[in-house]
Amino acid sequence: MSNTTLRVIVSLIAAPLIVGLTLLGSWWFAAFALALAVLALREYYNLALHTDAMPLAAMGYIGTVAIASSFFLGGLANPRLQSILFPSIFLILTLAILIVELLRNKAHPLRNSAITGFGVMYVGTFLASLIGLREMFSADALSLSVFENIVVAERAAVGDRWGAWLVFATFIGIWTCDSMAFFAGKAFGKHKLFERVSPNKSWEGAVVGFLSSSAAFVALAYYLLPFLPLLHAGIIGGLVGIIGPFGDLVESLFKRDAGVKDSSNIIPGHGGVYDRFDAAMFVAPVVYVYVKIFLALS
Repeated sequence: MSNTTLRVIVSLIAAPLIVGLTLLGSWWFAAFALALAVLALREYYNLALHTDAMPLAAMGYIGTVAIASSFFLGGLANPRLQSILFPSIFLILTLAILIVELLRNKAHPLRNSAITGFGVMYVGTFLASLIGLREMFSADALSLSVFENIVVAERAAVGDRWGAWLVFATFIGIWTCDSMAFFAGKAFGKHKLFERVSPNKSWEGAVVGFLSSSAAFVALAYYLLPFLPLLHAGIIGGLVGIIGPFGDLVESLFKRDAGVKDSSNIIPGHGGVYDRFDAAMFVAPVVYVYVKIFLALS
């Protein structure tokens, strides 16, 4: 079986599974996003091992679980709870990493502690923010002004639906950007975007990907996200088109440093979780923060 055939088969299995978990939301989607975060963090730490670092992996996983829980509880119960938990977790985790690194007496303590903490912030927190997107309209997570034309009895159902569609729109924006950039680059890409890290990417492909992501987000917002004005949908789509490729480039940079082709082989035909969700890792927190600020001011 060719690698392309294997990729297609895995995608056909994974896509409906992701859709189903996103629609279910609650603990189902939270567990899925947390699994992605922990697996990607494991792959990130494994890359670090190739550079002679020895990150405190167990502490990184514990920190990621705590951060994911703060996103979930913030959406499910009260956003003020997240505003307390989030900085508290990072404070305690940082102190714990430094103390444990002091006690374990390993080589490269500066590198080890920095990679451990940065991994939780970059990989764990960025992917866990998908939970924040999914639960963004649960309970009192945002200003009630977004529900001003919806009766109280219907707000929970509407908010749950909006949260699911916001996650879908984010993923579709990323996939649209990647696909259109790839085809445009193959068709007429002449100017290298970042040859030192990824020689196949072109400026022509990046521009088409940016425009396609913006258009996709506007179309999805028009039909599925009535709380989001089209201007802001276009801005978010543009941000997806700009920031998503940086996620891919950063991972390529780290893999080059580690001297590996894929972050792992856990997904047949696709490589690792980090390989597949590197763009989502950059995009999810940006969409989360943008929508949170926009709606809080509405």
